[in-house]
Amino acid sequence: MCKKLYRNGEPSMKTQQTNRNSINQQSDPLTANKRKHIGIKKTVLQGITLLLPLAGIFIFTHRDWLLNLAYRLPPCPFYSIYHVYCPSCGNTRSVSALFQGKLLTSLRYNIIPILLLLFCLCGYLEAAAYSFGKPINILPRNYRFYLIGGLLIAAYLVFRNFIPYLTP
Repeated sequence: MCKKLYRNGEPSMKTQQTNRNSINQQSDPLTANKRKHIGIKKTVLQGITLLLPLAGIFIFTHRDWLLNLAYRLPPCPFYSIYHVYCPSCGNTRSVSALFQGKLLTSLRYNIIPILLLLFCLCGYLEAAAYSFGKPINILPRNYRFYLIGGLLIAAYLVFRNFIPYLTP
């Protein structure tokens, strides 16, 4: 049995330290399991980080096949019925122009694929840096940025129906 030393009804410093050490020894297996789980997550993230560029290269090398498949799609039903451009009108032409290296033409057709590509690229760079132990923040963490950005994109998608230069 352990003899506890009390002073004024409270455990002594030596007893408190002994209690902390026994608690730490009991929780070490949990901490080791958590470390192991984090290590597995980082290994998986590193694998995805290394394989994602290969997927991008595959898509780029097979772009002609993908574009031929995209041109077989039916015309936009929303535009066919209401004669108003929907948010996705011009996406196929925008991606096609982007694959051909015509950035300004791609932006003229629809700005959404370019913004999505930039957003995904920044997210990929953050994930890659995190997975190799150098966390960086490229994308803003403030919700106001995304709220204002969403409102500006929504305004663009509405106003492009009225301004002839913005039509796809």
